Amino acid sequence: MSLIQRIKKLLTDTRPPEPDDLVKIRTFDTAGEAYVAKALLASNGIPAMVSNEAEIYSPQIRTGIRLLIFYRDWDTATSLLDGKA
Repeated sequence: MSLIQRIKKLLTDTRPPEPDDLVKIRTFDTAGEAYVAKALLASNGIPAMVSNEAEIYSPQIRTGIRLLIFYRDWDTATSLLDGKA
């Protein structure tokens, strides 16, 4: 398989996430907001982690502070963060 074919395969990979894959569930503007959401999930038994909290605060490259969870917890975590649980 050529390099171009491998790159195309990687770019078109549409496999669903595995249960143990880390996925971004929300992006926040501040670390405080992200940690409050993380605490809410943790108090309900859902492990979560905050990523990118020490990012450079430049308007051109700002991507936000991400809250990551395991894909297996997606439905429950979404309900909790949306206030539906």
